[in-house]
Amino acid sequence: MKKMIMVALVAAAGLALSAGTGRSSLGFSLSSVRGTYASTSHGTTDGTGTLIADGAGNITGGTETVDDGGADVCKGSLGGSYTVNPDGTGTLTVIFTTTATISGACPSSPVTNHAAIVVVSPKRVEVSGTDPFLLESGSLTRQTPPDHDDD
Repeated sequence: MKKMIMVALVAAAGLALSAGTGRSSLGFSLSSVRGTYASTSHGTTDGTGTLIADGAGNITGGTETVDDGGADVCKGSLGGSYTVNPDGTGTLTVIFTTTATISGACPSSPVTNHAAIVVVSPKRVEVSGTDPFLLESGSLTRQTPPDHDDD
């Protein structure tokens, strides 16, 4: 109960701050998310891999290995789309297509998952699943090649 009250207070404070100007001064957009991101997710299933965003709202590639916490471990390729609002919130739709079964039974047709996102910076995006009966959260961290790690 205390946690719910704290979340409500933080949300109300954020609304009050943004209401003072009548607009967001943050100015995020689709181009705020572009490049190759390392992805991790935890919840009903756990996954890790990469996601490639084109800066125009499309997931153009990536790979992921997913473990359902049981006997099923699947590798797959990613596609999909995303939106970004000026305040940094948005949505993510990821289409997972199995490319290899490591163990157990993996889906034979593409699986689509949906999430809410918030862009923290062009280098970091926080993700929270929105599909019923699938509890997921994770993050996307833009990768930097080793020879550019001072960026």
